[in-house]
Amino acid sequence: MTIVAEKIFTPADQRSFAALSGDFNPMHMDEVAARRTVFGAPVVHGVHLLLWALDSWAGRSSRTSSALEHVTASFNRGVLVGEKVQACVLSDEEEFTLQIQRNQAAMVSIRGKLGSAVGYRETIPPLNPTECRVMDPTEAVNAVGSLPLAYCAADASRIFPQLSSTSPTVQLAALLATTRLIGMECPGLHSLYSALDLSFSGPPNGKPQLNYRVVRADNFGALSLAVDGPGFEGKLRAFFRPAPRRQVSARELARLVADDEFSDQRALVIGGSRGLGEVTAKLLTMGGADVTITYQRGKADAEAVADEINAAGGKCAVAEFDSNHPVPIALRQPLTHLYYFATPHIASDKTVPFSTERFEEYCRYYGSGFVQTLLTLAQGEQAMDVFYPSTVFLDDAPAYMAEYCAAKAAGEKLCKQLAKRFPDWRIYAPRLPRMHTDQNNGLLPAKMEAPEIVMLPHLRAMGAKSAAKNQCAAAG
Repeated sequence: MTIVAEKIFTPADQRSFAALSGDFNPMHMDEVAARRTVFGAPVVHGVHLLLWALDSWAGRSSRTSSALEHVTASFNRGVLVGEKVQACVLSDEEEFTLQIQRNQAAMVSIRGKLGSAVGYRETIPPLNPTECRVMDPTEAVNAVGSLPLAYCAADASRIFPQLSSTSPTVQLAALLATTRLIGMECPGLHSLYSALDLSFSGPPNGKPQLNYRVVRADNFGALSLAVDGPGFEGKLRAFFRPAPRRQVSARELARLVADDEFSDQRALVIGGSRGLGEVTAKLLTMGGADVTITYQRGKADAEAVADEINAAGGKCAVAEFDSNHPVPIALRQPLTHLYYFATPHIASDKTVPFSTERFEEYCRYYGSGFVQTLLTLAQGEQAMDVFYPSTVFLDDAPAYMAEYCAAKAAGEKLCKQLAKRFPDWRIYAPRLPRMHTDQNNGLLPAKMEAPEIVMLPHLRAMGAKSAAKNQCAAAG
Protein backbone atom coordinates (compact mmCIF):
# COMPACT_ATOMS: atom_id res chain seq x y z
CA MET A 1 0.00 0.00 0.00
CA THR A 2 1.28 3.47 -0.93
CA ILE A 3 -0.08 6.73 0.43
CA VAL A 4 -0.20 9.15 -2.49
CA ALA A 5 -1.93 12.12 -0.84
CA GLU A 6 -3.18 13.48 2.46
CA LYS A 7 -5.85 16.11 2.90
CA ILE A 8 -8.09 17.89 5.37
CA PHE A 9 -11.23 18.99 3.54
CA THR A 10 -12.39 22.49 4.42
CA PRO A 11 -15.68 24.39 4.02
CA ALA A 12 -14.06 26.16 1.05
CA ASP A 13 -13.43 22.76 -0.56
CA GLN A 14 -17.08 21.91 -0.01
CA ARG A 15 -18.25 25.09 -1.70
CA SER A 16 -15.93 24.59 -4.68
CA PHE A 17 -17.07 21.02 -5.26
CA ALA A 18 -20.73 21.92 -4.85
CA ALA A 19 -20.34 24.65 -7.48
CA LEU A 20 -18.78 22.11 -9.85
CA SER A 21 -21.16 19.21 -9.21
CA GLY A 22 -24.41 20.96 -8.34
CA ASP A 23 -24.80 18.94 -5.12
CA PHE A 24 -25.64 21.60 -2.53
CA ASN A 25 -27.30 19.22 -0.09
CA PRO A 26 -27.25 20.91 3.36
CA MET A 27 -25.59 17.87 4.96
CA HIS A 28 -22.45 18.95 3.06
CA MET A 29 -22.84 22.71 3.17
CA ASP A 30 -24.73 23.90 6.24
CA GLU A 31 -23.14 23.40 9.67
CA VAL A 32 -26.40 24.00 11.52
CA ALA A 33 -28.47 21.69 9.31
CA ALA A 34 -25.75 19.01 9.29
CA ARG A 35 -25.68 18.81 13.09
CA ARG A 36 -29.16 17.28 12.87
CA THR A 37 -28.04 14.43 10.58
CA VAL A 38 -26.57 11.06 11.56
CA PHE A 39 -23.10 12.60 11.15
CA GLY A 40 -23.62 15.59 13.44
CA ALA A 41 -21.45 17.84 11.24
CA PRO A 42 -20.89 18.59 7.53
CA VAL A 43 -19.71 15.52 5.64
CA VAL A 44 -17.54 15.48 2.51
CA HIS A 45 -19.27 14.44 -0.73
CA GLY A 46 -18.47 10.82 -1.56
CA VAL A 47 -17.83 11.62 -5.22
CA HIS A 48 -15.49 14.42 -4.14
CA LEU A 49 -13.44 11.85 -2.25
CA LEU A 50 -13.53 9.46 -5.22
CA LEU A 51 -12.32 12.08 -7.71
CA TRP A 52 -9.69 13.38 -5.29
CA ALA A 53 -8.28 9.85 -4.93
CA LEU A 54 -8.27 9.34 -8.71
CA ASP A 55 -6.66 12.74 -9.23
CA SER A 56 -3.98 12.04 -6.61
CA TRP A 57 -3.22 8.66 -8.16
CA ALA A 58 -3.12 10.09 -11.69
CA GLY A 59 -0.71 12.77 -10.52
CA ARG A 60 1.78 10.09 -9.47
CA SER A 61 1.48 8.13 -12.73
CA SER A 62 3.29 8.49 -16.05
CA ARG A 63 0.15 7.51 -17.98
CA THR A 64 -1.09 10.09 -20.45
CA SER A 65 -4.74 8.97 -20.14
CA SER A 66 -6.95 8.35 -17.13
CA ALA A 67 -9.92 7.20 -19.20
CA LEU A 68 -12.04 4.68 -17.33
CA GLU A 69 -13.56 1.47 -18.59
CA HIS A 70 -15.13 0.63 -15.25
CA VAL A 71 -15.19 2.06 -11.71
CA THR A 72 -16.83 1.08 -8.44
CA ALA A 73 -16.82 2.98 -5.17
CA SER A 74 -18.23 2.06 -1.78
CA PHE A 75 -18.69 4.98 0.59
CA ASN A 76 -18.23 2.99 3.78
CA ARG A 77 -18.11 5.79 6.35
CA GLY A 78 -18.65 9.50 6.25
CA VAL A 79 -15.59 11.77 6.24
CA LEU A 80 -16.29 14.94 8.18
CA VAL A 81 -15.04 18.35 7.15
CA GLY A 82 -11.87 18.97 9.15
CA GLU A 83 -10.80 15.32 9.41
CA LYS A 84 -7.47 14.24 7.95
CA VAL A 85 -7.63 11.41 5.40
CA GLN A 86 -5.14 9.64 3.14
CA ALA A 87 -5.51 8.48 -0.45
CA CYS A 88 -3.85 5.07 -0.74
CA VAL A 89 -2.99 2.88 -3.73
CA LEU A 90 -3.36 -0.85 -3.05
CA SER A 91 -2.76 -2.01 -6.64
CA ASP A 92 -1.38 0.12 -9.45
CA GLU A 93 -2.17 -1.57 -12.75
CA GLU A 94 -4.71 -1.16 -15.51
CA GLU A 95 -7.04 -2.73 -12.97
CA PHE A 96 -6.48 -0.66 -9.86
CA THR A 97 -7.56 -0.55 -6.22
CA LEU A 98 -7.56 2.63 -4.17
CA GLN A 99 -8.68 3.45 -0.66
CA ILE A 100 -9.34 6.56 1.34
CA GLN A 101 -8.38 5.95 4.94
CA ARG A 102 -8.73 7.66 8.27
CA ASN A 103 -6.80 6.19 11.19
CA GLN A 104 -6.06 3.20 8.93
CA ALA A 105 -9.77 2.47 8.49
CA ALA A 106 -11.23 2.32 4.99
CA MET A 107 -13.64 5.22 4.54
CA VAL A 108 -14.01 4.78 0.75
CA SER A 109 -13.08 1.69 -1.27
CA ILE A 110 -12.44 2.17 -5.00
CA ARG A 111 -11.81 -0.37 -7.75
CA GLY A 112 -11.56 0.23 -11.45
CA LYS A 113 -10.09 -0.53 -14.81
CA LEU A 114 -8.50 1.92 -17.21
CA GLY A 115 -9.61 1.99 -20.82
CA SER A 116 -9.07 3.78 -24.08
CA ALA A 117 -9.57 7.51 -24.44
CA VAL A 118 -12.93 8.46 -25.96
CA GLY A 119 -14.27 11.54 -27.65
CA TYR A 120 -17.70 13.13 -27.29
CA ARG A 121 -19.00 15.51 -29.90
CA GLU A 122 -21.78 17.13 -27.90
CA THR A 123 -21.17 20.27 -25.86
CA ILE A 124 -21.67 19.75 -22.14
CA PRO A 125 -23.25 22.95 -20.77
CA PRO A 126 -22.34 24.72 -17.53
CA LEU A 127 -24.26 23.92 -14.38
CA ASN A 128 -27.74 25.30 -13.83
CA PRO A 129 -28.25 24.96 -10.06
CA THR A 130 -31.55 23.50 -8.86
CA GLU A 131 -33.44 23.33 -5.58
CA CYS A 132 -32.91 20.33 -3.33
CA ARG A 133 -35.90 18.04 -3.69
CA VAL A 134 -37.65 16.52 -0.69
CA MET A 135 -38.71 13.09 -1.94
CA ASP A 136 -41.00 10.83 0.03
CA PRO A 137 -39.99 7.13 0.24
CA THR A 138 -43.27 6.18 -1.43
CA GLU A 139 -42.43 8.47 -4.37
CA ALA A 140 -39.02 6.86 -4.77
CA VAL A 141 -40.37 3.38 -5.45
CA ASN A 142 -41.33 4.30 -9.03
CA ALA A 143 -39.02 7.29 -9.55
CA VAL A 144 -37.72 7.77 -13.08
CA GLY A 145 -36.27 10.76 -14.86
CA SER A 146 -33.19 12.47 -16.21
CA LEU A 147 -30.97 15.42 -15.47
CA PRO A 148 -28.53 17.22 -17.76
CA LEU A 149 -24.83 16.61 -17.55
CA ALA A 150 -22.94 19.75 -16.59
CA TYR A 151 -19.27 20.69 -16.57
CA CYS A 152 -17.02 23.69 -16.05
CA ALA A 153 -13.47 23.08 -17.32
CA ALA A 154 -11.95 25.94 -15.33
CA ASP A 155 -13.44 24.78 -12.02
CA ALA A 156 -12.54 21.15 -12.71
CA SER A 157 -8.98 22.10 -13.56
CA ARG A 158 -8.62 23.97 -10.30
CA ILE A 159 -10.03 21.18 -8.11
CA PHE A 160 -8.77 18.11 -10.00
CA PRO A 161 -5.85 19.37 -12.12
CA GLN A 162 -4.44 16.01 -13.22
CA LEU A 163 -7.73 14.23 -13.76
CA SER A 164 -9.30 17.06 -15.74
CA SER A 165 -6.38 17.03 -18.20
CA THR A 166 -6.17 13.25 -18.69
CA SER A 167 -9.78 12.03 -18.38
CA PRO A 168 -12.62 12.34 -20.90
CA THR A 169 -14.85 15.23 -19.97
CA VAL A 170 -18.00 13.15 -20.45
CA GLN A 171 -16.79 10.64 -17.85
CA LEU A 172 -16.11 13.31 -15.26
CA ALA A 173 -19.46 14.94 -15.99
CA ALA A 174 -21.19 11.59 -15.53
CA LEU A 175 -19.54 10.98 -12.15
CA LEU A 176 -20.39 14.51 -11.03
CA ALA A 177 -23.99 14.04 -12.13
CA THR A 178 -24.41 11.01 -9.86
CA THR A 179 -23.86 13.06 -6.70
CA ARG A 180 -26.27 15.72 -7.96
CA LEU A 181 -28.83 12.98 -8.66
CA ILE A 182 -28.60 11.41 -5.20
CA GLY A 183 -28.08 14.58 -3.17
CA MET A 184 -30.51 16.89 -4.94
CA GLU A 185 -33.05 14.78 -6.83
CA CYS A 186 -33.53 11.14 -5.80
CA PRO A 187 -33.73 10.68 -2.83
CA GLY A 188 -32.74 14.36 -2.47
CA LEU A 189 -32.66 16.26 0.83
CA HIS A 190 -32.65 13.26 3.19
CA SER A 191 -30.26 11.12 1.16
CA LEU A 192 -27.12 9.15 1.83
CA TYR A 193 -24.98 8.08 -1.15
CA SER A 194 -23.74 4.54 -0.53
CA ALA A 195 -22.10 3.13 -3.67
CA LEU A 196 -21.65 3.43 -7.42
CA ASP A 197 -20.81 0.93 -10.16
CA LEU A 198 -20.34 2.50 -13.61
CA SER A 199 -19.10 1.08 -16.92
CA PHE A 200 -17.82 3.26 -19.76
CA SER A 201 -17.72 0.57 -22.40
CA GLY A 202 -19.71 2.04 -25.26
CA PRO A 203 -19.11 5.03 -27.55
CA PRO A 204 -20.38 8.26 -25.96
CA ASN A 205 -23.29 9.14 -28.21
CA GLY A 206 -26.56 10.89 -27.46
CA LYS A 207 -27.76 13.87 -25.45
CA PRO A 208 -25.59 15.05 -22.54
CA GLN A 209 -27.86 13.78 -19.80
CA LEU A 210 -28.03 11.14 -17.09
CA ASN A 211 -31.14 8.98 -17.17
CA TYR A 212 -32.22 7.15 -14.04
CA ARG A 213 -34.88 4.86 -12.65
CA VAL A 214 -35.28 3.22 -9.28
CA VAL A 215 -35.10 -0.55 -9.73
CA ARG A 216 -35.36 -1.55 -6.08
CA ALA A 217 -36.51 0.02 -2.82
CA ASP A 218 -36.73 -1.82 0.49
CA ASN A 219 -38.41 -1.18 3.83
CA PHE A 220 -35.14 0.03 5.39
CA GLY A 221 -34.89 3.03 3.06
CA ALA A 222 -32.33 1.54 0.65
CA LEU A 223 -32.61 2.43 -3.05
CA SER A 224 -30.94 0.93 -6.11
CA LEU A 225 -30.96 3.13 -9.21
CA ALA A 226 -30.11 2.16 -12.78
CA VAL A 227 -28.42 4.98 -14.67
CA ASP A 228 -27.21 5.50 -18.21
CA GLY A 229 -26.07 8.24 -20.53
CA PRO A 230 -23.66 8.90 -23.40
CA GLY A 231 -21.13 6.06 -23.19
CA PHE A 232 -21.93 4.89 -19.68
CA GLU A 233 -24.34 2.76 -17.69
CA GLY A 234 -24.46 1.30 -14.22
CA LYS A 235 -26.06 1.29 -10.81
CA LEU A 236 -26.06 3.57 -7.80
CA ARG A 237 -27.03 2.74 -4.25
CA ALA A 238 -28.43 5.22 -1.76
CA PHE A 239 -30.38 5.40 1.47
CA PHE A 240 -33.07 7.60 2.90
CA ARG A 241 -31.40 8.90 6.03
CA PRO A 242 -33.72 9.92 8.85
CA ALA A 243 -35.13 13.42 8.71
CA PRO A 244 -34.38 15.64 11.73
CA ARG A 245 -36.41 14.50 14.72
CA ARG A 246 -39.43 16.69 15.38
CA GLN A 247 -40.49 16.81 19.01
CA VAL A 248 -44.06 16.95 20.26
CA SER A 249 -45.61 20.42 20.14
CA ALA A 250 -46.02 22.60 23.20
CA ARG A 251 -49.81 22.50 22.91
CA GLU A 252 -49.83 18.70 22.93
CA LEU A 253 -47.45 18.57 25.91
CA ALA A 254 -49.72 20.97 27.82
CA ARG A 255 -52.11 18.04 28.28
CA LEU A 256 -49.50 16.23 30.38
CA VAL A 257 -48.92 18.92 33.02
CA ALA A 258 -50.96 21.08 35.35
CA ASP A 259 -51.04 24.78 34.49
CA ASP A 260 -49.14 25.80 37.63
CA GLU A 261 -47.03 22.67 38.17
CA PHE A 262 -43.73 24.47 37.57
CA SER A 263 -44.86 28.04 38.20
CA ASP A 264 -42.25 28.56 40.92
CA GLN A 265 -39.43 28.15 38.39
CA ARG A 266 -37.44 30.81 36.60
CA ALA A 267 -35.43 28.39 34.52
CA LEU A 268 -32.55 28.47 32.08
CA VAL A 269 -32.35 25.55 29.68
CA ILE A 270 -28.87 25.28 28.19
CA GLY A 271 -29.24 23.70 24.75
CA GLY A 272 -32.98 24.20 24.49
CA SER A 273 -33.19 24.61 20.72
CA ARG A 274 -33.81 20.90 20.06
CA GLY A 275 -33.87 17.42 21.56
CA LEU A 276 -34.17 16.91 25.32
CA GLY A 277 -33.66 20.61 25.99
CA GLU A 278 -36.54 21.51 23.69
CA VAL A 279 -38.89 18.99 25.31
CA THR A 280 -37.85 20.11 28.80
CA ALA A 281 -38.51 23.75 27.95
CA LYS A 282 -41.96 22.93 26.58
CA LEU A 283 -42.97 20.86 29.60
CA LEU A 284 -41.75 23.50 32.03
CA THR A 285 -43.44 26.42 30.28
CA MET A 286 -46.72 24.56 29.83
CA GLY A 287 -46.55 24.00 33.59
CA GLY A 288 -46.17 27.72 34.26
CA ALA A 289 -42.39 28.18 34.40
CA ASP A 290 -40.68 31.29 33.03
CA VAL A 291 -37.98 29.83 30.78
CA THR A 292 -35.04 31.08 28.75
CA ILE A 293 -33.56 28.62 26.28
CA THR A 294 -30.06 28.95 24.85
CA TYR A 295 -28.44 28.04 21.57
CA GLN A 296 -24.86 27.99 20.37
CA ARG A 297 -25.39 27.79 16.59
CA GLY A 298 -29.06 27.00 15.99
CA LYS A 299 -30.55 30.47 16.44
CA ALA A 300 -33.43 29.84 14.03
CA ASP A 301 -34.26 26.54 15.75
CA ALA A 302 -34.27 28.20 19.19
CA GLU A 303 -36.45 31.08 18.03
CA ALA A 304 -38.90 28.65 16.45
CA VAL A 305 -39.19 26.72 19.73
CA ALA A 306 -39.71 29.95 21.70
CA ASP A 307 -42.32 31.22 19.22
CA GLU A 308 -44.20 27.93 19.47
CA ILE A 309 -44.16 28.03 23.28
CA ASN A 310 -45.28 31.66 23.46
CA ALA A 311 -48.05 31.04 20.96
CA ALA A 312 -49.28 28.20 23.19
CA GLY A 313 -49.48 30.54 26.18
CA GLY A 314 -46.09 29.87 27.78
CA LYS A 315 -43.24 32.22 28.65
CA CYS A 316 -40.01 31.60 26.75
CA ALA A 317 -37.08 33.82 25.80
CA VAL A 318 -33.95 33.03 23.77
CA ALA A 319 -30.28 33.74 24.44
CA GLU A 320 -27.03 32.81 22.76
CA PHE A 321 -24.67 30.85 24.99
CA ASP A 322 -21.52 28.74 24.57
CA SER A 323 -20.87 26.44 27.53
CA ASN A 324 -17.21 26.18 26.55
CA HIS A 325 -16.85 29.98 26.74
CA PRO A 326 -19.64 31.07 29.08
CA VAL A 327 -20.54 34.71 29.69
CA PRO A 328 -23.37 36.05 31.89
CA ILE A 329 -26.86 36.16 30.40
CA ALA A 330 -29.27 39.03 30.99
CA LEU A 331 -32.30 37.29 32.48
CA ARG A 332 -35.73 38.76 33.17
CA GLN A 333 -35.69 37.49 36.78
CA PRO A 334 -33.17 35.83 39.10
CA LEU A 335 -32.53 32.21 38.18
CA THR A 336 -33.99 29.38 40.29
CA HIS A 337 -33.37 26.35 38.02
CA LEU A 338 -30.77 25.40 35.45
CA TYR A 339 -31.10 22.49 33.03
CA TYR A 340 -27.86 21.54 31.29
CA PHE A 341 -28.18 19.84 27.89
CA ALA A 342 -25.04 21.14 26.18
CA THR A 343 -23.46 18.33 24.19
CA PRO A 344 -21.33 17.64 21.14
CA HIS A 345 -22.34 15.03 18.60
CA ILE A 346 -22.15 11.60 20.24
CA ALA A 347 -20.81 8.79 18.09
CA SER A 348 -18.96 5.51 18.39
CA ASP A 349 -15.72 5.12 16.46
CA LYS A 350 -14.44 1.66 15.56
CA THR A 351 -11.33 2.99 13.85
CA VAL A 352 -9.39 3.52 17.10
CA PRO A 353 -9.53 1.86 20.55
CA PHE A 354 -9.66 5.24 22.29
CA SER A 355 -9.68 8.75 20.89
CA THR A 356 -8.02 11.30 23.17
CA GLU A 357 -9.40 14.10 21.02
CA ARG A 358 -12.97 12.84 21.31
CA PHE A 359 -12.60 12.24 25.07
CA GLU A 360 -11.30 15.76 25.59
CA GLU A 361 -14.22 17.17 23.60
CA TYR A 362 -16.74 15.28 25.75
CA CYS A 363 -14.97 16.43 28.91
CA ARG A 364 -15.15 20.05 27.77
CA TYR A 365 -18.93 19.80 27.51
CA TYR A 366 -19.76 17.44 30.38
CA GLY A 367 -17.01 18.57 32.77
CA SER A 368 -15.25 21.90 32.50
CA GLY A 369 -18.04 23.52 30.45
CA PHE A 370 -20.63 22.44 32.99
CA VAL A 371 -18.63 23.83 35.93
CA GLN A 372 -17.82 27.09 34.18
CA THR A 373 -21.46 27.51 33.23
CA LEU A 374 -22.54 27.16 36.86
CA LEU A 375 -19.82 29.46 38.14
CA THR A 376 -20.68 32.09 35.53
CA LEU A 377 -24.44 32.02 36.00
CA ALA A 378 -24.71 31.41 39.73
CA GLN A 379 -21.34 32.86 40.72
CA GLY A 380 -20.96 30.17 43.35
CA GLU A 381 -23.41 31.78 45.76
CA GLN A 382 -26.93 31.71 44.39
CA ALA A 383 -29.22 28.89 45.56
CA MET A 384 -30.21 26.93 42.48
CA ASP A 385 -31.62 23.59 41.37
CA VAL A 386 -29.47 22.04 38.64
CA PHE A 387 -30.42 19.24 36.25
CA TYR A 388 -27.47 17.31 34.83
CA PRO A 389 -28.39 14.41 32.50
CA SER A 390 -26.25 11.31 32.91
CA THR A 391 -26.68 8.04 30.99
CA VAL A 392 -27.74 4.43 31.55
CA PHE A 393 -24.72 3.51 29.44
CA LEU A 394 -22.76 3.74 32.70
CA ASP A 395 -24.73 0.70 33.90
CA ASP A 396 -23.80 -1.33 30.84
CA ALA A 397 -21.22 0.45 28.69
CA PRO A 398 -21.55 -0.40 24.98
CA ALA A 399 -18.53 -1.20 22.87
CA TYR A 400 -16.76 1.63 21.05
CA MET A 401 -18.07 4.36 23.37
CA ALA A 402 -15.34 4.41 26.02
CA GLU A 403 -14.72 8.14 25.60
CA TYR A 404 -18.36 9.08 26.14
CA CYS A 405 -18.86 6.78 29.13
CA ALA A 406 -15.62 7.90 30.77
CA ALA A 407 -16.57 11.57 30.40
CA LYS A 408 -20.09 11.01 31.73
CA ALA A 409 -18.76 9.00 34.69
CA ALA A 410 -16.42 11.88 35.48
CA GLY A 411 -19.38 14.24 35.20
CA GLU A 412 -21.32 12.30 37.84
CA LYS A 413 -18.36 12.47 40.23
CA LEU A 414 -18.06 16.16 39.49
CA CYS A 415 -21.71 16.71 40.44
CA LYS A 416 -21.11 15.09 43.83
CA GLN A 417 -18.05 17.22 44.47
CA LEU A 418 -19.82 20.41 43.45
CA ALA A 419 -22.71 19.60 45.79
CA LYS A 420 -20.24 19.39 48.67
CA ARG A 421 -18.51 22.62 47.71
CA PHE A 422 -21.72 24.55 47.06
CA PRO A 423 -24.49 23.07 49.24
CA ASP A 424 -27.04 25.57 47.88
CA TRP A 425 -26.70 23.94 44.44
CA ARG A 426 -29.18 21.08 44.50
CA ILE A 427 -27.81 18.95 41.66
CA TYR A 428 -29.98 16.18 40.24
CA ALA A 429 -28.16 13.82 37.86
CA PRO A 430 -30.38 10.92 36.75
CA ARG A 431 -29.17 8.25 34.33
CA LEU A 432 -31.36 8.62 31.26
CA PRO A 433 -32.07 5.99 28.58
CA ARG A 434 -31.78 6.55 24.84
CA MET A 435 -34.65 8.62 23.54
CA HIS A 436 -35.97 9.82 20.21
CA THR A 437 -33.68 12.77 19.47
CA ASP A 438 -31.34 13.79 16.65
CA GLN A 439 -28.46 12.26 18.60
CA ASN A 440 -30.08 8.81 18.39
CA ASN A 441 -31.55 9.17 14.91
CA GLY A 442 -29.82 6.24 13.19
CA LEU A 443 -30.34 4.62 9.80
CA LEU A 444 -31.93 1.54 11.34
CA PRO A 445 -34.97 1.87 13.60
CA ALA A 446 -34.29 1.24 17.28
CA LYS A 447 -36.61 0.86 20.24
CA MET A 448 -36.46 4.07 22.27
CA GLU A 449 -38.67 6.04 24.60
CA ALA A 450 -40.40 9.31 23.78
CA PRO A 451 -38.49 12.16 25.49
CA GLU A 452 -41.58 13.64 27.17
CA ILE A 453 -42.48 10.30 28.77
CA VAL A 454 -38.99 9.95 30.26
CA MET A 455 -38.33 13.57 31.16
CA LEU A 456 -41.57 14.54 32.90
CA PRO A 457 -41.17 12.17 35.89
CA HIS A 458 -37.60 13.43 36.34
CA LEU A 459 -38.70 17.06 36.25
CA ARG A 460 -41.31 16.24 38.90
CA ALA A 461 -38.80 14.27 40.97
CA MET A 462 -36.37 17.15 40.84
CA GLY A 463 -39.07 19.51 42.10
CA ALA A 464 -40.04 17.10 44.90
CA LYS A 465 -36.45 16.79 46.08
CA SER A 466 -36.07 20.56 46.09
CA ALA A 467 -39.28 21.04 48.08
CA ALA A 468 -38.27 18.40 50.62
CA LYS A 469 -34.88 20.00 51.08
CA ASN A 470 -36.45 23.43 51.56
CA GLN A 471 -38.83 22.03 54.19
CA CYS A 472 -35.92 20.44 56.04
CA ALA A 473 -34.00 23.71 55.94
CA ALA A 474 -37.01 25.62 57.26
CA ALA A 475 -37.58 23.11 60.03
CA GLY A 476 -33.91 23.21 61.02
